[in-house]
Amino acid sequence: MQKQVIEFNGEAVGAVMPEGDRFRFVAVKYGVWSLDGRLFSHPSEARRAVMVHLSKPAGRSMPAATFWVPGKGDPSKSQFGWNAVSAVPARHRETRA
Repeated sequence: MQKQVIEFNGEAVGAVMPEGDRFRFVAVKYGVWSLDGRLFSHPSEARRAVMVHLSKPAGRSMPAATFWVPGKGDPSKSQFGWNAVSAVPARHRETRA
């Protein structure tokens, strides 16, 4: 059996290559990179995995932020007091007469 292209909504997103009695998925689009290299028992199983993966609602692209809180022996909080509500000096435009 030759490689088979896996499509989602008419667009090629990967392919499966025979490997022994299984099929290895090779991703060609960023959206399915997490499936790259996975082994499937049949090409239809890979198609289902792609469909499930790409049909999920978009999640966060970055993990939630975490914040460091100074402990004993660390610098004081006042040295790290900037945040979204801290005052930011305004830039002044030069005026020409």
